[in-house]
Amino acid sequence: MDKSEKLQILKDLISFRTVNDNEHLVTSYLHDLLANHGIPSKYVQYAEGRDNLVAEFDTGNPGPVLGFSGHADVVHEGALSTWTTPPFEPSVRDNRLYGRGTSDMKGGTAGLTIAFIELIESHQIKKGKLRLYVTMGEEVGELGSKLLADNGLVDDLDAVVIGEPSGVSKERLDDYVDSGGAKFPSKLSAQLHQVSHDNGAAEQHFIFYAHKGWLMYKVTAHGKAAHSSMPKMGVNAIDMLINYYLKEKQFYQTIKASDPVLGETVYAPTIIQGGKQINSIPDKATLQVKIRTIPEFDNQTIINKLHEMITELNQRPGYNLSIEIASKRPVINHPGSKIIDIAQTAGKHHLHESLDLPTIGVSLGTDASEYTRVNPKMDVVVLGPGNTTSHQHDEYVDLNTYFNMIDTYQEIGSQYLK
Repeated sequence: MDKSEKLQILKDLISFRTVNDNEHLVTSYLHDLLANHGIPSKYVQYAEGRDNLVAEFDTGNPGPVLGFSGHADVVHEGALSTWTTPPFEPSVRDNRLYGRGTSDMKGGTAGLTIAFIELIESHQIKKGKLRLYVTMGEEVGELGSKLLADNGLVDDLDAVVIGEPSGVSKERLDDYVDSGGAKFPSKLSAQLHQVSHDNGAAEQHFIFYAHKGWLMYKVTAHGKAAHSSMPKMGVNAIDMLINYYLKEKQFYQTIKASDPVLGETVYAPTIIQGGKQINSIPDKATLQVKIRTIPEFDNQTIINKLHEMITELNQRPGYNLSIEIASKRPVINHPGSKIIDIAQTAGKHHLHESLDLPTIGVSLGTDASEYTRVNPKMDVVVLGPGNTTSHQHDEYVDLNTYFNMIDTYQEIGSQYLK
């Protein structure tokens, strides 16, 4: 394919509004794209309009199994007034493609799919199997990868490349290093601060070889409604929830555990709701929280403590608290694995960045949590053309990086399966 076709594929994917729904728009487009190149693929359905896509190329010769994995869903675009151009109308400005999902992660999904096609058509793969996964529902709980894992479709993977955004623009690099979103050895930290001001490539990409797990939960306080002129006739759910919140916050402040690769537990209460109108005592209030977890203070330890706090408070008169919890495990790969060595060499050949894909552990989550749940022996590389504009307005992907990452993916595939 030439660059114009590669760009058009990404533009087409961005134009589909797949905000935690309608991922079939993406998977059917890629199904047809693969079919146009003589490559069969199959849907693995989650619900109406929501499915995964899986395609495989088997060389017929014994060898390892390598996966390329991207997701089709995106986060909500937020307020349209904050965008310079409409989020689902891809726009090229200053060698950047703007739109929701350009960075997270339709850029990676398109790049992996194109590399998959070109690896097959160029006959670069000599042994083993190359498999492409396009998943749904990643942003809200890795729903698609869980379905694939539960159906045995990742059991034989030796390694997987996940195309999540793993880059940072030079103007944001200093802030990124100091943000706590990733753990940097002191030497690497100093190098990154230095290259943030050089005249090299516009972005610096990394290999994420480890990432934290997560807990996502919702605490609900069940009160009793009453007229605001007679508050003692009711039970204020907001009061109940705030008392729980203060107790929870104190608990997280006591956690001292740290992982040498992933750093510390990250606590982030993100949504609180309560009440319907100004003159009524609220009978319901909710708190939603996202925790990034480490093996040294694992998910189950936190879950046990949350239930303990809920039980303790519910023993007080008038208290009725409940909790719903979803959980994903951390992922830690060996930094010297074959796939990482190959990826770093490929990055050096094609990305031309100041540093050759340093390996770091990060706080974000990926489909690897589900893949490694059923296949803990697989090696994981998270590497994609996006950057830290993910989940923000005016999200973009640098076009040089997008095209160069496709070549990087091709070299990874050809060298791992040669």
